[in-house]
Amino acid sequence: MKLLLPAITLTVCIALTSCTNGQNPFPDNISVTKTENLKRLKGTKLFVSTPDSYKPMESMVRLQRDNNTYFQAIEIPNSNFNEYKSKLTKQAIESQGAKVDIDKPIKYNGFEAIYFSGPSKTDGETKLGLAFGDETFVMMIVGVCQTSDKAAMDELNKIFSTSYYDKSFDLNPLELANFKFDESITGFKYAATMGNMFIYSPNGKADLNSQQKLPSSFQIMTIEAPSFSKAKEFLDYTISRYSLQGIEVSNVKKQDISINDNDAYEVTMQATESNKKTTLYQVIIHKGGTAVLFLGSDEEGKWFDKFKATAQTIKM
Repeated sequence: MKLLLPAITLTVCIALTSCTNGQNPFPDNISVTKTENLKRLKGTKLFVSTPDSYKPMESMVRLQRDNNTYFQAIEIPNSNFNEYKSKLTKQAIESQGAKVDIDKPIKYNGFEAIYFSGPSKTDGETKLGLAFGDETFVMMIVGVCQTSDKAAMDELNKIFSTSYYDKSFDLNPLELANFKFDESITGFKYAATMGNMFIYSPNGKADLNSQQKLPSSFQIMTIEAPSFSKAKEFLDYTISRYSLQGIEVSNVKKQDISINDNDAYEVTMQATESNKKTTLYQVIIHKGGTAVLFLGSDEEGKWFDKFKATAQTIKM
């Protein structure tokens, strides 16, 4: 889990950086009261007010006006914002290959926060983000718009600056799960949810709260994928980010397989971080316009076959 969670998180974070020059200044202090006008983004504790043109895309924990304008939210479990914010400085983000035009500390409804923006890796696209939290959680909201669409940029900034995070909300962490699999093969227990990613480990939540190094684990998440080739492209991109996190990979093996009559792409490898070697089993399964990604990290050398068997039981 130590290997995969930061890699996935920073892939989302860095690939989702944001807007460019000319946007309206984002407020330095946000103070919003929770009212009936704010609606919860399913899968999160975030409440927002959006125009009626924004529709939910639950598999991505996203509200979308169209393919060019949307925002999504992700909460990083068992995280401390005071420690995590060092990853969101202009220098840290740009060291990962992104560009940042704005990176400034603000206050968000009593929480310490950072607003950041800069051009997307996609030409003509711009992104903006808001990260906040305390010593118990980190929450990120990231928006996407066309650089030329000033109205959309202002609209997203308004949505961000009028939102509310209800830390006390009793969230069902599995409400967005749209797949089934056999949990008995590994015996792993549910540990945490990060956006649309569900994390399992031998002792579940107890592993997250332990002061010891996190054990072997697996994660399952859903993504939008219009084609099998796009699903494969997503997994390959995720793997390509590992080196930027200081993770060396070797003995990489890739093959197309079938899981429950659905096209799947399987990748296995050895990963090394700080002289610690881990076997990674990764497979993405495509059906219709979505895909399920299974990521298994075997630090003990005894779960690999069970990860493969578990993946074979995934039904979408």
